[in-house]
Amino acid sequence: MLSIPRAFLISVLSLSCIIHSRGESRQQSGESQPSFDEIKAFWQKTLERASREPLEAQVKLVTDPLPYKKYEITYRSLDGVKVRAYLGVPIQGESTGTPLPALITAPGYGGEEQGVMLGECQRGYLILQVYPRAQGESADLWNIGGMDKLTWHLDEPEGYYYQGAYVDVIRGIDYLHSRLDVDRSRIGAMGTSQSGGIVLAIGGLDPRVAAVVAHVPFLCDMRRAATIDGSLVQRLLATNRSLSPGKIRTLEYFDPLHLGRRLRAPTLVSAGGQDQTCPAETIRAVFDRLPGIKSLIYYPNLAHTSSSDFYRMSWEWMDRHLKY
Repeated sequence: MLSIPRAFLISVLSLSCIIHSRGESRQQSGESQPSFDEIKAFWQKTLERASREPLEAQVKLVTDPLPYKKYEITYRSLDGVKVRAYLGVPIQGESTGTPLPALITAPGYGGEEQGVMLGECQRGYLILQVYPRAQGESADLWNIGGMDKLTWHLDEPEGYYYQGAYVDVIRGIDYLHSRLDVDRSRIGAMGTSQSGGIVLAIGGLDPRVAAVVAHVPFLCDMRRAATIDGSLVQRLLATNRSLSPGKIRTLEYFDPLHLGRRLRAPTLVSAGGQDQTCPAETIRAVFDRLPGIKSLIYYPNLAHTSSSDFYRMSWEWMDRHLKY
């Protein structure tokens, strides 16, 4: 049974107060914002274009001495960009090889560190760690010349970094669908920080995602985050001189605040009261718009870091919604 920490139960009111005390910059701003129909049309065209790319997956067994099978995967994504991923597959022993549920994940903003380890496949899942373009090992296949991801080609949605990065993860779902050992109806998405924002976004873009867990997600309510001193969005935009109205408008096309409106899979989200990197009010704004089964766990003393309590709850959530 999923247990809810008492810290969360007594802190919901304080989180709501924080959100209102910061002011509703979204309503007060006179900046032009894209309509939901514009965002939806942009992504429909993007995903249609991506679907015409042959996957051309290359699979290589990694011969490390591990208690599970590990594979290096390379596949094509949007505009022919190659992406690297790693797959963990549990050893089923004498079982009949029944298809298993699968999880897809991605790294934090640094591009290297994954929030879900491949060894967790021994819980009875296939786990696919995707490195979106220009991140981790995928940077060896395609890169952006050392530029910052959040502000790379931010002048317009077409060609913006996260257009390709989101599709890279969705193409990972395409790859999982190609495997006979995956139960296509039981694919979840789990992530932390940047990966948390990505899984919220792709959960809204791809109805094949059956469950989502996002720990202290980045990329949330970025218009609001751009006004909060110390937030990662604000720092990156300011450092790269990208706080102009037009560039803020581009971010709207990639914000789970809008994309999450179509996320109907059961979704578990966390936020930390001491998190200056991904402020709790930006996460709460996204959570409030999610239309499906959902739970927000708020830790008043948590900074932008891991939580063993939430990690335990994450697996309880996935087991509940994917192992039926």
